[in-house]
Amino acid sequence: MKSNKLILFILFASFFASCDSELEIDPKQNEDATVTLSTESGITNILTGTYATAATGAGFGGRNIISAELLGVSAQTATTELRWRGSYGEFRQIYNKAMLVNNTIIEGMYTRKYEMINAANTVIENINKVASPVKQKTMIAEANFLRSLAYFDLVQFFAQPYVAGQPNTQLGVVIRPNAIYDFNTDLSKERSTVDEVYAVIIAGLNLAYTDLPADNGFYASKYAAKALLARVYLQQGNYKAARDAANDVITNGGYSLSTSYAAAFNHAAMQNEDIFNIMITKQTGTNDANTFYAAEADGGRGGDLSIRNAYLDLFDDTNDARYNFNYVNPANDRTLTLKYQNQYSVVGIIRLAEMFLIRAEANFRESTVLGDTPLNDINRLRTRATAQNLAVVNLSSILKERRLELGMEGFLIHDIKRTKRSIDISSDGSGSVLLPYNDNKLVFPIPLREMDTNKKITQNPGYGS
Repeated sequence: MKSNKLILFILFASFFASCDSELEIDPKQNEDATVTLSTESGITNILTGTYATAATGAGFGGRNIISAELLGVSAQTATTELRWRGSYGEFRQIYNKAMLVNNTIIEGMYTRKYEMINAANTVIENINKVASPVKQKTMIAEANFLRSLAYFDLVQFFAQPYVAGQPNTQLGVVIRPNAIYDFNTDLSKERSTVDEVYAVIIAGLNLAYTDLPADNGFYASKYAAKALLARVYLQQGNYKAARDAANDVITNGGYSLSTSYAAAFNHAAMQNEDIFNIMITKQTGTNDANTFYAAEADGGRGGDLSIRNAYLDLFDDTNDARYNFNYVNPANDRTLTLKYQNQYSVVGIIRLAEMFLIRAEANFRESTVLGDTPLNDINRLRTRATAQNLAVVNLSSILKERRLELGMEGFLIHDIKRTKRSIDISSDGSGSVLLPYNDNKLVFPIPLREMDTNKKITQNPGYGS
């Protein structure tokens, strides 16, 4: 039997047809997979549908953002920067670092990423149905970008972190190099190493950078690929490569910071700070960042994640717009971020501010000043935020600036892991109980459904066999 998964991609295919028009349902959406694979329009729809799969809550529509923050906070009421107040037990498990193998939130994130990977592989393998060589080249590059984006999210959550200077032979995630058309066959396969997964990610992004246009609308562009490469290299501790990639984006990408910190958020179309976003419309796509961060009046659940004093205390300047970028929900007196007030806004994946932070950190670590000095890059962001400029910077102040600028955007646990910090989970913040960056409790379990169907896969330690 041919893959019924292909129907999923067709169902989403009209989502990105036009950023200016409402969703139009194509009556051919339910066509047989063999027909889809035999036509140019079918292959184009599969690629378009891959973007739409990314726009689901479990794809890149917000649950990865929420999970990265929940996993990185202390989960102790007196000391946590963010507090989980929602009724979703699956998110509470992540918050408490006590995940179960049948956690449906985690399973959904895992499944959506592999749906993206399979769709990307399908496009690449059937690209000969596309007549134009130029279009073929661009579509293959986009598929590689989306596949790399999915693998990177998977390896960060489901594997022990990459550690610079070691072989990184720890288990990563399953690499699927070919499209799956028949899901009734035995698809059992062991996980590849973390090093092997990163190699696939980087190769895909380098290809995407080479072959994508500099301007590709709201689809992945050349500089979206280079920006994601900068993030990947930073996670690896390859600071020279991260610096060079970030500088390329800053210097040649044509982006600029929004005029104010507030202007960087809650918009329904691409803006000049945006490098890559997930598009949400009233018809389709799910902004789960809004769902779980926002008040009811703004389309959310009332603020399942609320800001605590421990986060606000990080700021040394109360005039900083980022310190004040929150509001109190009158329904429950919870302090909530203003970053996700509009449920129909884009869900940000990469913005230019991150590139300045990467360049600043990498330059500092390498004792270089490529593009600009670390001090100037940090103060550029602080000036935009109306915060007092710093006289000097060190590694600690640069990392702190990342937390101030990118707070609640899905970086926390990944930054903790790459900088080898511990999470203080003591009830009083005394440091008496620390969870190290490589603790098994900070790695997601391979979902039960995957364990039941994949005879060769190895479960992460602490979750049974």
